[in-house]
Amino acid sequence: MIHRQPLRVGWARYYRLWVDHQLVRLRHGVRPGWSALAAAASEVVWVARLTAGLAALRAARMRPGPWTDGKLLALVSVIALGSLAVSGVLGYALSRWVASGPGDLLPAAGGAVAVGAALFFLVFIVFASADEDRTGTNPTKGRR
Repeated sequence: MIHRQPLRVGWARYYRLWVDHQLVRLRHGVRPGWSALAAAASEVVWVARLTAGLAALRAARMRPGPWTDGKLLALVSVIALGSLAVSGVLGYALSRWVASGPGDLLPAAGGAVAVGAALFFLVFIVFASADEDRTGTNPTKGRR
């Protein structure tokens, strides 16, 4: 019979072994609730993957058509009203900024970003509505 000496472990290794033992005990105690939670999470992941796949498939099949004049007018009106509201808020913010200290640049920077975004959307609306079938827009056909 071979006699073995007990392992000599330092306090750090003993602490790690004790923590590991406690975590195993905790896992066994929590396992029934954990399996239900894992099952619910897998269902949510499955639904999210299915929804993302269907959204990607619809986006791939989508063929945008030209908007009517009424839709374009409504969109430009909404953008104009939004720009009016933003300009009112910016006017108020800039008036407060002028009355405040010289180091407050946040309202001016926000105003520049908001005005730039509004101009970007308006330019996009103007140039995105060009139809390729109109006379002179297709360079391969030339002017008629």
